[in-house]
Amino acid sequence: MYSMMIVDDEPLMLKYLGANITRLAPDWQVTGEASDGLQAVDLLQRQSFDLVLTDIRMPEMDGLELAKFI
Repeated sequence: MYSMMIVDDEPLMLKYLGANITRLAPDWQVTGEASDGLQAVDLLQRQSFDLVLTDIRMPEMDGLELAKFI
């Protein structure tokens, strides 16, 4: 089983992806969620993930800045 973090500032998108990723891709499990890049950085410093799925346009730190950090 692979672990995934979802980063998106839209609560409905976080909820939808979190509820459906495992159904769509059984080998993947959402083990982390963040609503912006800064929250994602904080979570990445405490936990590791096999994949980070991020939105590009977000407040505080966008997805491109997050990708550079990763």
